[in-house]
Amino acid sequence: MANDKRNALRTNQAGFSLLEVMSVALISMIITMTALPNMINAIGNIRMRSSMTSLAGVLQNCRILAVKQNKAMTTHFVARAYGSSSGVIAYVKLAIDSSDLGTGDSQVQLEAPVTRVTAPSGPGAPPTLDVSQLSFTPQTGDPTFNPTGLPCAYSGGNCPSGGFIYYFHDARAAAQMGWAALSISPAGRLKKWYWSGSAWTD
Repeated sequence: MANDKRNALRTNQAGFSLLEVMSVALISMIITMTALPNMINAIGNIRMRSSMTSLAGVLQNCRILAVKQNKAMTTHFVARAYGSSSGVIAYVKLAIDSSDLGTGDSQVQLEAPVTRVTAPSGPGAPPTLDVSQLSFTPQTGDPTFNPTGLPCAYSGGNCPSGGFIYYFHDARAAAQMGWAALSISPAGRLKKWYWSGSAWTD
């Protein structure tokens, strides 16, 4: 009988009090609220890096097609709406072909909500990459690769060689933006850049 009383007493004392459960829940909420902005930024950075890698791939494909077909090939950029947002599609065509995006074109859709801009602007925007960082004066038009695989700016049958730069940003919580850029040197080298908040890094 004494053992039964001790077992009943242990059973009544088992578990957590309401105060302990509420304390643990409060601590968990504080940790989650503190970590959430970092998680959002990390997801945004992954999305941006993925988009730049995909874009570099379609530009490399443009160069390969130019050499393989022995014709100038151009990568075009177009904004398209999908779902409740819009995004950027990069696609490849012959330089002399001015038609719109077709299903047979080599193409990539950058992850929403990544947007292309000519130059960074707005609150918290980074400075543009300058000649000292790039080692060339960049152009921002659609890049063409000639039959030798070098980048040039196609216009009316002419394609003078040159380098290019493209800037991209996304929208994040609390009116924040992530920034990235992709450069093509006159020698055809592709380089991805990311804004760390204080400097452009690769």
